[in-house]
Parts: sequence; C-alpha cells; structure tokens
Amino acid sequence: MLKTALSMLIGALAAAAVSVAMAGIGIAPAPTDGWMLIEGKWLFGVTQGVNFTYQSGLVAHAGGTQAACLNLLPSIYLYEVDTVATTGDSVCIPLAKMGTDFNIRNAGAQTLYIYGQATVNPATGVVDTINGTASTTAYQVPATNSAECFAAKTGVWSCTHGS
Repeated sequence: MLKTALSMLIGALAAAAVSVAMAGIGIAPAPTDGWMLIEGKWLFGVTQGVNFTYQSGLVAHAGGTQAACLNLLPSIYLYEVDTVATTGDSVCIPLAKMGTDFNIRNAGAQTLYIYGQATVNPATGVVDTINGTASTTAYQVPATNSAECFAAKTGVWSCTHGS
C-alpha cells in the first residue's frame, strides 16, 4: 500500500511539472496532416527568445545602383553586410509587405546604399517607396551603422539608422 501511495505521489508531481512547463512555453505543435501553425509562445519558449532568422557574411554589390544590387532574401529579420568596399555598394530589400520588419548592419568600411525592388509590388500595383521616396533613390547607411526598416503599410518602407 505504501508503494502504491508513493507511485501516486510521484505521478501527481510529474503531472504538475508538465503542467507548469506547458504554461511557461505554451503548447507544442501536434500536426495531424503534416501542416499547422506554430504557436508563437511555444516557439519563443523553446528557443529561449532567440528565434530570429539571420543572414551574415553578405557582400554588397559594387556599382551603387539599383540594377547592380545584391537582392536580400525575404523573411530574414537580421542582416549583416560584412563587405562594403566602396561607397555606394548596394543591396535591394524585399518587397514591402504590411507587418514586415528587419534590421540591417553595415559592418563594412564604406557607406552602404539600400534600394527597394525595381519591380512593381503586385499587392499595390506600384513600385515600393523608402521613407516616401521612390525606391530608385538609395537609403544610405554609413559604415559601422545599422538600420531598421519596417512596413506598416504594404508598399511603403520606413527606415531609420543609428550607430
């Protein structure tokens, strides 16, 4: 009887521990057909808050024009451009979709030029803007500075930079 009571106590403690863990990190996904949305609280808890996508080691394309830019991949949150050899070496940011936000670090030696995509944004029917200016005009980020860009509205990038 003592063994049964001890087993029940251990079982109750284990169930309580699992309940506390689930409350702290949410509910793990259990897809039935292979597809489902991941609960953000669970993902954040599992990764201990380090779940941003990132890309580093980027080399800005020489030429300083929109036509010659390095196209950055969409869905990346943190970019680091490690090589900006001459002022005006450039990158092109993805199309502006409402709710998109990213940070870009110019770890190079010269000023980085950031352009929007040259193509028309299919969601708006026009070319994206950066800070109210046509995406054919470069947004400049000095060496060893970072910029944050966000789209509160589709087709419109807002960017700020600091050190």
